[in-house]
Amino acid sequence: MKNLKKHFYLLLVLIMSFSCQTKSEKRIEIATNDYIHFVDSVTEYKKEEAQKNWKTIEKDFEKKLNTLNLRIDSSEGASEFEGKIDSATDKFEIYRKAVFKGYADPDINHYLD
Repeated sequence: MKNLKKHFYLLLVLIMSFSCQTKSEKRIEIATNDYIHFVDSVTEYKKEEAQKNWKTIEKDFEKKLNTLNLRIDSSEGASEFEGKIDSATDKFEIYRKAVFKGYADPDINHYLD
């Protein structure tokens, strides 16, 4: 009977640890997908429209990235999402450069602050 209780408690602890890990991974996956969808939607803007609204775009980008980083930092096993995250971040940086490429306005820092 003692062995049965020990095995039961061990099984319970294992189940709880696996369920926490999968919840954490699902949260990371949701945050990653949200981040990727955001980047995809932003890169669909026309350049002129993006220049006008760049402060808002940049603020929202930072917010999504911070949320994602908090999820990743609070969990382990996020390595499977790193490739997707890096790809989306690179896509955003390329888009940012394309939006302001050849921009001769001396107040360009106004958009990038």
